[in-house]
Amino acid sequence: MNGPSEFLDKVLQALYKTVYAWLYESVQNSINMLFDFLNQSFSTASSQITLGPRLWNHGSAYETVQRIAENICIPIAGAFITVVLCWELIHLVQESNSMNTAKPEKLFLILLKFGMCLFVCAYSFKIVTAFEDVGIKAARALKAETSTSISVTPTLQDLGLTPDPTELTLGDVMNLVGYKLILFIARFAVLLCGVIVYVKVMMWFVEFLAYASAAPIPYSTWINKEWAQVGMNYTRKMLSLSFEGFFILLMYALYGGVLGGLEMGNFAESIAMILGCGFSLAIMTFKAGNISASIFNAH
Repeated sequence: MNGPSEFLDKVLQALYKTVYAWLYESVQNSINMLFDFLNQSFSTASSQITLGPRLWNHGSAYETVQRIAENICIPIAGAFITVVLCWELIHLVQESNSMNTAKPEKLFLILLKFGMCLFVCAYSFKIVTAFEDVGIKAARALKAETSTSISVTPTLQDLGLTPDPTELTLGDVMNLVGYKLILFIARFAVLLCGVIVYVKVMMWFVEFLAYASAAPIPYSTWINKEWAQVGMNYTRKMLSLSFEGFFILLMYALYGGVLGGLEMGNFAESIAMILGCGFSLAIMTFKAGNISASIFNAH
């Protein structure tokens, strides 16, 4: 009576082991692909950040913005400078009793400020893009000193699953089927995180270029004491935008460090922690601009 039962058990064990071995390898490959995709997403975004807005889109967007700044905004800035200069001269007339007590050096100082303001406006686009060059240099130095990739890839053995167990049940096989389904869903979640990170980098480039296109206009206000705050606030804003990529890369490095020290336990909990950290990273990349603005007191 035991003969047919033992034979059936052996057949089932052979079937379970065959399916289990295939699923085990498939699940491990899915884990490897998941982390490879994460690293590829971070590597692509990091490479874009270290290129900066100047080289993004093969320089086409940068050249377009430069033409706008030099051919459209500089003439507008010239009109602003003229208005502010007239404002200064009116104040000079009022303060000097209709020019009766006017000192030549004060008039010379106004004209000197006017000439310096014209010079700054003419090179304003190059000035703000020089801020960006400093920020990109800092981002490149950060990338050289830290790792923005996940150096540790967990294995199923780390999660307590052996590749060749002595005895299997249908429950063991179904566990691997469940893990495969979880990884399939996780792949889409990681894809979403990668898209969010990439979109954030592109938004940073567009925002920087949009602000840079109008550089001559705020710098045209430096000739006047009351209006000079416009130019100072703009300068702080451009500095914060220039270093936004640095803080985005810092988020990547922190994410890699957090996952590098992650202790693997239960499979579902480990995947949930990885995805949770990924979505936290995606959210924090959108806060990088606020962090940079807070440091440079830009608003």
